[in-house]
Amino acid sequence: MGTEGSDVHVLLQDLDGDRVKWWRESFGDHPAQTEIELRVPAHRGVVWIARHWITDRARDSGVAAHLQLDIALLTSELVGNVLVHGCGGELEVRYRETSGRVTVEVSDTEPSPPVLRDTSPLTVGGQGLRLVDLLAASWGHRARPGTPGKTVWFAIEP
Repeated sequence: MGTEGSDVHVLLQDLDGDRVKWWRESFGDHPAQTEIELRVPAHRGVVWIARHWITDRARDSGVAAHLQLDIALLTSELVGNVLVHGCGGELEVRYRETSGRVTVEVSDTEPSPPVLRDTSPLTVGGQGLRLVDLLAASWGHRARPGTPGKTVWFAIEP
């Protein structure tokens, strides 16, 4: 999305009582789009923060309640993967809504791509990306240009 014809706001909020975090909201003209970003340190409590933050964004955008649950669950899985498989540092959660389609991106500093494991229902762990694969309309990953790490994303459609 280009910045021509959009309003950009930077909002500050203290999420963990320690550091100021920020997100950005952009509202474009054609088509109407909302893009909001949250940056937080990769620590255990961030799954809860990201889950509730993303649910609030989806609700504020008018996403149906049953889809809000899927968005919250899949966001929790991607953020949890950063904590288990990542190398610490900061992670970014990005929410984008365009014409009812919601895309959530989780970026971290670990360059290794995610792996969709072939597991059985009895396997403990390793089911997160399987849930993403089952519930999302689409998903994928890409390298972060100019920055170490990757972005894993999923899209939910009404």
